[in-house]
Amino acid sequence: MFDLGIVLMAYAAIRLYENHQARRKQKLITVELNSEEQTVAEIAADDSEKQRDLHYIKVSVISVGLGALRTFYPPIALLSLGVFTYTAIPYLKRMEKSLIEEEKIDGYVLYGVADMMTLGLGRYATAAFGVGLVHTAHYVISNAQDKSKKMMIDVFAQQPQYVWILHDGVEIEIPLEKLSENHIVVVTTGEVIPADGIVIQGIATVDQHALTGESQPAEKEVGDRVFASTVLMAGRIHVKVDRSGQETTVAKIAQILNKSINYKTRTQLRGEQWADSWNVPVLGLAFLSMPILGPVGTVVILNGHIAQTIRVIAPLGTLNHLNIAAHKGILVKDGSALENLGKIDAILFDKTGTLTDEQPTVGRIIVCDENYTERQILAYAAAAECKLAHPIAKAIIQKAQDSNITLPNIADSKYQIGYGITVHIANDVVRVGSMRFIESENIAISDAVRVQIQLAQQEGHSLVMVAIGNKICGILEMHASVRPEVKQLIQKLRKRGIKHLSIVSGDHQNPTQRLAAELGMNSYFHSVLPTNKAEIVEKLKRQGYSVCFIGDGINDTIAMKQANVSISLSGATSVATDTAQIVLMDGSLSHLSNLFEISDSLERNLRNSLAINLSAGVITIGSAFLLRIDIITAMLITQAGLGVGLLNAMSPLKQLKQEELSNTLNPNATSKRHEQVLLLTHQQTTNKP
Repeated sequence: MFDLGIVLMAYAAIRLYENHQARRKQKLITVELNSEEQTVAEIAADDSEKQRDLHYIKVSVISVGLGALRTFYPPIALLSLGVFTYTAIPYLKRMEKSLIEEEKIDGYVLYGVADMMTLGLGRYATAAFGVGLVHTAHYVISNAQDKSKKMMIDVFAQQPQYVWILHDGVEIEIPLEKLSENHIVVVTTGEVIPADGIVIQGIATVDQHALTGESQPAEKEVGDRVFASTVLMAGRIHVKVDRSGQETTVAKIAQILNKSINYKTRTQLRGEQWADSWNVPVLGLAFLSMPILGPVGTVVILNGHIAQTIRVIAPLGTLNHLNIAAHKGILVKDGSALENLGKIDAILFDKTGTLTDEQPTVGRIIVCDENYTERQILAYAAAAECKLAHPIAKAIIQKAQDSNITLPNIADSKYQIGYGITVHIANDVVRVGSMRFIESENIAISDAVRVQIQLAQQEGHSLVMVAIGNKICGILEMHASVRPEVKQLIQKLRKRGIKHLSIVSGDHQNPTQRLAAELGMNSYFHSVLPTNKAEIVEKLKRQGYSVCFIGDGINDTIAMKQANVSISLSGATSVATDTAQIVLMDGSLSHLSNLFEISDSLERNLRNSLAINLSAGVITIGSAFLLRIDIITAMLITQAGLGVGLLNAMSPLKQLKQEELSNTLNPNATSKRHEQVLLLTHQQTTNKP
């Protein structure tokens, strides 16, 4: 007990001195903050937290040796106590903070009381070993957390230091930080694309796996978008920069991930609350058992608490599952969504661009006025839609380009969201849009035209009406194709117990109904405007479902906010503006089943962590009564639980590394298209035909 008194007195003296120095420093800082010349100066720590832990681990080894030697050579008692006090200071500070500032009894307090009692019992080497274990555990966990965070953020971290730009027809090299909007960047085989932009010359194969999770390289041509931190596997392209530095997609993703890292799941919070509620009972049990077990048994019970291990293991497991999602091209913007996925039993799919390819194709062009030809109808429609970025507009414009049609000039335009567009071409007023739009413009629909409309709708096609003046002159059939991954995905969702699958679409009833039947959906909603989608989400929720909405994260904002979980297929192009909680970066449904698997794995991992730590605590406390185990044995059991829990929390990263190794050992064979890119690049660089 004499030794314990000396340690506590020494600690008290050290804290008094530190508090005095802190007050002096605060006064100095206050003076400095009033001076503009010195506000920039900050006092940096001499060492990082991990380096300090490593230092204390080394000193703890010396402390254990001195504690053991002291038994045989008492003259080194003061030296042994001095070294022990030095290693215990960080832990005693945390214990002091819990008791005085936070006014609670937590795991730090229980460990601190146990270690001080161990010292008071004259178990010098054991007490020093206990402090060393605390530093070691903190060091190992900090390393694991830093490794996980680094893997998560560094998945997008590839950036060159210098880039080549085209200036007055000459390629010059500049530092990356000087790259700005409208620069023309020259990127060749093996180089990292340094900024977001549009390809204006050349053709290339780009590895976008780190950004979108796509297993196959993407082929890029003139007009295609490319992203910073993706790698040019083959080819040579000129890229006009439209976003650089912190404005690039990868920079936005890094900012989002940094916010997601500290997310705590409900399971984790419940575990922490449950563990904290055990602290006082464990403390009471320990001291009430002293007459039966003696002071050694009391210390053993105090070492059996699990509060601190849950606080570090659970968030590490969560972090690693967010890490897996990021490496698969799934951006989790809100950690609660990953947890809530396990409760989803209804999924509402936006039809266009989600279940079907975003851009349809133009099928038949139905001429309703003999004064016009198919080419003229297409020309009017494409001219009206030429300034719009909607998928249907793109399809019409693409059809006109493929048909080598020169578009007439438009005078002005009036666009009604969800309905259609009105433009003036020459002396004609041209209206292009849905049947609802045509009716709202009070344009009569003849019986012959209605027959054509009914026939097309029975075949499941969407229609774009073209009216010139006050008469419908043509109809464009829009053919939608189901994404190739959808049918298999629906089967997987059924197997995992999703009870209700539904489609919401702005299309008419027939094409929506036909797609719902083809995919085996439970229900469908047709002729729905973007503003009404939220009402459908609410309707399903009132029926008792937990709803996931999958669609366009930009246009479906209200519906996504109403859903329990929202997922966007907008892809990497709209990360910054996407309102969805989760973004599938490759713009397809291919990783949706992976997302549900990650959610399930997270729940299992957290439950396993709780069970592992609980088992270690129960074994330790039970052994105190049944086996009368020694203090050092209790420490080892507790730390073994921490070690197993740590392995469990890190297991997702092991799986990720195995997948990456498998991909490395079994690369996909070079495609014919890839060979064409290589050949074209060779021709460009050698100027040979």
